[in-house]
Amino acid sequence: MALTENAGDLPAPRPPHRFWQFLTRLFTWAEAEISYVKGLTLFGLVSTLLVAYFQNLSAYQSKVSAQAQADITAATQAFADASSALSTPLNLQRALILSYHNAITANTDGDNAAYDTVSARNLYKAYTDAYSSLSQNYNLLARKMELYVDWPSNLYRDPTAEGEPTSDNIDMSRLNAYGFDCETNMPSFQKDAKQDLSQITLTNPQNNPPALTIDWYSAKHNVLAIETCFEITHESMTPVLQWASGSPVDPAKKTAFIERTFNVFQLRASNQVLRLNAFMSLAMFDIDKIRIKYRPNGFICSLPGVSGILSLFGHCTPIHTATP
Repeated sequence: MALTENAGDLPAPRPPHRFWQFLTRLFTWAEAEISYVKGLTLFGLVSTLLVAYFQNLSAYQSKVSAQAQADITAATQAFADASSALSTPLNLQRALILSYHNAITANTDGDNAAYDTVSARNLYKAYTDAYSSLSQNYNLLARKMELYVDWPSNLYRDPTAEGEPTSDNIDMSRLNAYGFDCETNMPSFQKDAKQDLSQITLTNPQNNPPALTIDWYSAKHNVLAIETCFEITHESMTPVLQWASGSPVDPAKKTAFIERTFNVFQLRASNQVLRLNAFMSLAMFDIDKIRIKYRPNGFICSLPGVSGILSLFGHCTPIHTATP
């Protein structure tokens, strides 16, 4: 009886299922804490990548904006320099020829005190200076227009695709050698499926390739065409220059000028005005194309991943990058 009573006095054993409930709660808490820490790490990583992406995008856009400003400034300055360098000698050349024609018509070309004679002699020094400057620098002007206007305004130009520095071998010597006609070879921007007048092809005088192609959508080509006709006119206006400088005038050249040359000069002067206007219109058109080239992209191009995919198809990039 005593043993039975003592055994009945012992505490009852703890049910086993309570221990497993404790372990379950412990594991659940640990898993929640680990998931929270993992979530913080993933969130931090994503946040860091997004911040880095938008910082890089902002820096890239800043560089593009700076490059756009530099390109537009350089193109505008090159256009202003070329326009001034071309228009001044062209206007002076036309004024001298017109003065000589008026003096001959009024029969005052031998009168040193006549208005046209005095006016021409005042212009002579300015003309010779402008002529010398343009003759020395025309090739540089043409190259500047190519570098700062033609190339930057080409939305698809890839310099790495060229096999040589430039395949455009046009210059004033070739224009003369290939018989460029100042009276008939005029600029045109007409370009459609039926007819393309924006380019003309001059064949080699020896009938051997290659032919010479003049592209009126090239500011460089327009400058060279203007300079070519300016030089041709200058070489044939000998009696005008002799008269304007106060030197004796060659009678034969004066007769030729009176009989037929002035009409050619008049037509050529009008054509030069048209060429200069075409050049200016093209340069302004190309400068506007440079602005379009650097035009900001839309919102979709700022989305991570989307911009990279679309850039493969030529979108979401303000400039055409070279293919490595």
